[in-house]
Amino acid sequence: MTIHGTGCCLIDFLYPSIDFSAPAFQQARSRQEGDGGLSPGRLVFAEDFERFRGKPYETALKDISGGMPPASHNLGGPSVVSLTHAAQVLGETARVCFFGIRGSDETGDLVEAALSRLPSLGRRLLAKPGATPRSDVLLDPRYHNGHGERTFINLLGAARNFSPADLGNDFFDAHIIALGGTGLTPPLHDGMTELLSRARKSGAVTVVNLVYDYRSEINAPGQKWKLGLRDDAYPSIDVLIADHDEAIKTSGCSSSEDAAAWFLAQGTGAVLITEGAQSIRIAAGKGVCRPLESQTLPVSEAVNQDLAAHPERRGDTTGCGDNFAGGIIAGIAEQLALASKGTIDLREACILGTAAGGFACFTMGGTFYETYPGEKRERLAPYIAAYRKQIG
Repeated sequence: MTIHGTGCCLIDFLYPSIDFSAPAFQQARSRQEGDGGLSPGRLVFAEDFERFRGKPYETALKDISGGMPPASHNLGGPSVVSLTHAAQVLGETARVCFFGIRGSDETGDLVEAALSRLPSLGRRLLAKPGATPRSDVLLDPRYHNGHGERTFINLLGAARNFSPADLGNDFFDAHIIALGGTGLTPPLHDGMTELLSRARKSGAVTVVNLVYDYRSEINAPGQKWKLGLRDDAYPSIDVLIADHDEAIKTSGCSSSEDAAAWFLAQGTGAVLITEGAQSIRIAAGKGVCRPLESQTLPVSEAVNQDLAAHPERRGDTTGCGDNFAGGIIAGIAEQLALASKGTIDLREACILGTAAGGFACFTMGGTFYETYPGEKRERLAPYIAAYRKQIG
């Protein structure tokens, strides 16, 4: 089984103790959609945030952090994190490779160093002039009744010049092709329709996991977001993964149920929409998955119980959605190895996804670094078993 993926990869610089109710954060908080201010759970671009605050970005960030440096940094991004998880849990049964970009700076060296600690994940990292993509992640562990929340300030850097032509022909030689967070790699996002169409023609299953499309929100506040330059990528997507806000904004609907129905009506094969710490909506029409009526599944009770019983084990929510997507990719890959297209059980894939997303709460940052091959799958096993029992 071969899995190739591309999209957002960056270094997350983590600030784990930000108080979202503090005056400094409130002054930086968004007043209206797309104005460049901060919003819990969402992302803004560094250039827009700087304009919103009317001061240099570094100064605005120091105001919020109280001058404290980041506590740590970690490899992040919807593409590389989801692929890393899939590679770790699939082990030798799959060859997983990330195709990405870096800039000519120290942050790029951090990306290289982080990837070198992930022996299960193959990588093709293209170097281009400019800054390596990065995010400053502001975390408030007390937000949302103790569930915690984060907000991201993103520097696109070299990702502004990462185009489909940079991927090469061998990118399409795979059983599964996954695009993750292409909203943070604008040329790939605009070229999504052609990328997915070519992947389909090569016989690959296509998986897309979204990210908050702040570029669209800035360019057309309050309007529906596009997938592909002409909003025509849907028929070439076998599995679409989004959180609630992403699904609402991309579909133009007012509920996740209506959004799921809308995506299927556009030709998307299957849809999974996460609802934060509450539930996951799933549905499948015609395609690689067996048809499945729209329904909701709960989050993992076992994860919530362990977090409540052992608060010292709590990490943060960064990367929960990306690991969920990685679990879905792994679940699809495991089933494809045993069955034909059209028979994939979306609920079964969701078991691996939900366990993976919940498990990410035990780590700081989205990327888990194994100390031995198979460690993550081993540590996930009890949560997978518990969730399987939970949903019957």
